[in-house]
Amino acid sequence: MAAIISYFYGTNSAGIQIKYYIVENRSGARVVLSQLGASVVSIIVPDKNGKMRDVVLGYKGIGGYETDGAYFGATVGRCCGRIRNGKFKLNGQEFNLPINNGPNHLHGGIKSFSRRVWDSRVDGDDVIFTLNVPDGDEGYPGNMTVMVRFTFDNENVLTVNYSAISDKDTLCNITSHSYFNLNGHTGGAINEHNLKINANSYIPVDENLIPTGEIRNVTDTPFDFRQGKKISEGLKKTHKQLDIAKGFDHSFVIDKEENTMSLLATAESEESGIKLECYSTQPILHLYTANYVNVLHGKKDASYEEYSGFCFETQGYPDAVNHPEFPSNILKANQRYNQTTKFVFTTI
Repeated sequence: MAAIISYFYGTNSAGIQIKYYIVENRSGARVVLSQLGASVVSIIVPDKNGKMRDVVLGYKGIGGYETDGAYFGATVGRCCGRIRNGKFKLNGQEFNLPINNGPNHLHGGIKSFSRRVWDSRVDGDDVIFTLNVPDGDEGYPGNMTVMVRFTFDNENVLTVNYSAISDKDTLCNITSHSYFNLNGHTGGAINEHNLKINANSYIPVDENLIPTGEIRNVTDTPFDFRQGKKISEGLKKTHKQLDIAKGFDHSFVIDKEENTMSLLATAESEESGIKLECYSTQPILHLYTANYVNVLHGKKDASYEEYSGFCFETQGYPDAVNHPEFPSNILKANQRYNQTTKFVFTTI
């Protein structure tokens, strides 16, 4: 069984005390979680020499989690990713969402799931975060209850289960926004990490990083990670899509059966010997290489720059509500949303 310790880390701008949870397994590896944003603050696992390394980026204090735009470790929703012009139609009604990323709505809005203080409790070996959001919150329809369950086992597997239910038809596409650096959170650029992504296709974007509606084959492009390669090998290639996003900020269409738990991607660091495998029931892996990160006050006074981490955002299709050619992210009233992602840490 995991040992779970909870404590109050500090207060947010509203004076609410924020509880942290340390989940430690029998090998001494541990995960730190926060009520604020149902966030992953730290993942501390052994490297090839048995030294413990914290392999996710994070903020020095609560203020960063509350206001910064990098979303370090946050649970993101109701709808992750961008929604074109902050508008969508559902059941004949147009909804207008807050604009917080150029001309678009991003990651659920200005006060999204990542900015909220979640209810929390320990259930055996699990830490459970629950959030109730009202109808009209950030422009979305429906009173929604969301639950995120974190489990960290003795094999260094972090399992994240997302569930939600709404009393009206609404959008629901939830992800975890951890930035991984397998050399440790102070490990610098992740360019030499090896990535393998089990995807034959990716979704190109326009100049505002909104999907064009196409699904393109990765063959002979920087997006071909099927055989595995260093991130730097992709970044160094000339490609309009990389110019638009200043790196990778793209959704990969995973070759898998619907709603099955499958291996989406693998990352390895030769320097630390740490390997990360990402499994999910979701159909999309969104790869983001921290193209716009510039954080001066990270954990333990670290500073993080562009390409200092990578995100494996498991999710549904981006901006699907505005692309009828994509599988839908509409959650029907009183039907349950349920998705699971596993992050498996080993050494090579």
